[in-house]
Amino acid sequence: MHKHIKRDDRICIALMLRQGYTNTKIAKELGFHRTTILREIKRNGSESYKGAVADRISKKRRKASKLNQRIIENNTKLKKEIHKYLKRDFSPEQIDGTFNLASHMTIYRYIYRSSSEMKMYLRRRGKKRRKYGSKSNLSRYQANKRSIHDRPKYNHTIGHWEGDTIVGKERSLRIVTYVDRLSGYLVAGLCTAGADDIYLHAKKKFKNKPCLTITYDNGSEFALHKMIEEDTGALVCFADKGKPQQRGANENINGLLRQYFPKGSSFATIEDKDVQRAVRRLNNRPRKRLNYLTPQQVFKGVRFKS
Repeated sequence: MHKHIKRDDRICIALMLRQGYTNTKIAKELGFHRTTILREIKRNGSESYKGAVADRISKKRRKASKLNQRIIENNTKLKKEIHKYLKRDFSPEQIDGTFNLASHMTIYRYIYRSSSEMKMYLRRRGKKRRKYGSKSNLSRYQANKRSIHDRPKYNHTIGHWEGDTIVGKERSLRIVTYVDRLSGYLVAGLCTAGADDIYLHAKKKFKNKPCLTITYDNGSEFALHKMIEEDTGALVCFADKGKPQQRGANENINGLLRQYFPKGSSFATIEDKDVQRAVRRLNNRPRKRLNYLTPQQVFKGVRFKS
């Protein structure tokens, strides 16, 4: 099956290039042919390849290539005829079936590209409705997510983590949080909302910590979950949408962390050392469920009666 390179792919390519991956290695990791990756870098990168910039360049080129192929926009007489019948409340199907000016899908696409005034001539005023029985078109990274229902049975050992982010007022800055399910031990850090920054944070934080599984929320900031798996050795799973209770330990610790970083507060005014200070306090706070041992003690190997 032919696959197009998408924005998530381009972010991965940029990150892997910075990590020193070869084109062949990148192609193997992302599931493309190596010449596809080489062509992508040459076409959409200049002196240095950047994922977001490359995606904008690609979209601009694709849009420009379509302009000369648009039947209605490039035929003034045809456009006037279609406008005339739309104003008489003809549907695109009726225009197609009666006058054979253009296919009804061509007319629909023209209307959706046009101003909102054109959409008002449609019975549903331009509201799109997905075909019954179909599913939304997921990106390859979303489709490849491992469900929480495929997560190994919890064996009450250290190293099973739940992850999420706390959003600052700016939304471009996050505190990424991980909590160990057994001990309640917290690992956190100040990051941008970018998937590459989240990946690098996980790679750094779990370098010398036991990491068997990670269960994430469904945010797009975890798009590089396959790379996180590779570098941490963890099995990465995702909770069901709209069910935060499946990551109860993480939701609870995020609430405790909000004591230090209230909802709506600006993260631009804090530094990572402020986050680490709050983390140390929480990790050294006795917990009733741990028989009043601290998460730090349990994580470091102090036994407690369950």
